[in-house]
Amino acid sequence: MFIPRFTITPKITRDVEAIGSVFGYFSAIQLPEGYRKELISKVTAEAVHASTAIEGNTLTQQQVNDVLGGKKIHAEDQDIKEIINYNNALEYAMKLAKEERNLLITEKLIKEINKLILKKLRDRDAGKYRTQQVIVGDYLPPEHIKVPVLMREFADWLKNPQPAGLSPILITGIVHYQFVAIHPFIDGNGRTTRILTTLMLVQNDYDMTNFFALESFYNRNRKAYYEALNSADKYRIQGQPDLTRWLEYYVDGMLIEGERAKSRIEEFAQKNKVLGDRVWLSDIQIKMLRLVFEKKAVKIADFLEISNLSRKGTYNAIEKLVQFQLLMRTGEGKGTYYTITEKGLGYA
Repeated sequence: MFIPRFTITPKITRDVEAIGSVFGYFSAIQLPEGYRKELISKVTAEAVHASTAIEGNTLTQQQVNDVLGGKKIHAEDQDIKEIINYNNALEYAMKLAKEERNLLITEKLIKEINKLILKKLRDRDAGKYRTQQVIVGDYLPPEHIKVPVLMREFADWLKNPQPAGLSPILITGIVHYQFVAIHPFIDGNGRTTRILTTLMLVQNDYDMTNFFALESFYNRNRKAYYEALNSADKYRIQGQPDLTRWLEYYVDGMLIEGERAKSRIEEFAQKNKVLGDRVWLSDIQIKMLRLVFEKKAVKIADFLEISNLSRKGTYNAIEKLVQFQLLMRTGEGKGTYYTITEKGLGYA
């Protein structure tokens, strides 16, 4: 039977409460649809880059952005496949988390995530428990013959996490550690557990995928990440790994990244005067919307005639209206024209 050993320290309690406050802010703020979609895309790319970089992938963030955007890049085929696979596995997990509220985390699901991560890289081993002993740095995982039993006990614990009443944040922290401690697969264990914990957080209303990538916290200081994981083996309770220091690190990381994301959103909201589901516009932007409402379709030259801004300033004002989905741009070059959206009608 799997029984995690740890102490809920005052720091853990404070940080978990603070995380709840941050996510309360996230659920209350209503961002412009264009900005929200842009943010989700950015966070996803950061998560893919960070999680694969931790495992040695050499692609830069920009290269990852290009790969996810369907562009061809000059890089090792394996690195590119790792990016595509991780993104596919993450999309698969997020789809399940959002469509199946009461989804059970089973061994079958865990194997499927690993299979997607290793597709066309290690097809022979993908989604299958390892059949040999491995060494991970200074850590010696359990013998391979023990893996099926350990994973069965782990899956049983996931059905009814003990001790009862644990915050989902602590449960996912325990999952993160225990999974890599068992090291059930020959490869892709770190990537699998990071997707697994993200899935579980989303299931429990801690959907960070819209706001920040926790993987970036690990990737910025990989040494600290591995030291925190190894601390459980170093410090023990009655001969069993003590997860206290790891959980302090895990919770601290979520709080740090959450507060950073909150600060970025507050900066955006202040800069663009976002309040609730309304976007506060300048007088000239309102004038632009009214012009489009009256004329049905407007070109850049029409905006310049009514604007007291420079050409660049006028373009910037228009771009914000497009970003906030108040105007729709159609055509290219000199043939470009703008029409008002249904959302924009509320401001005209």
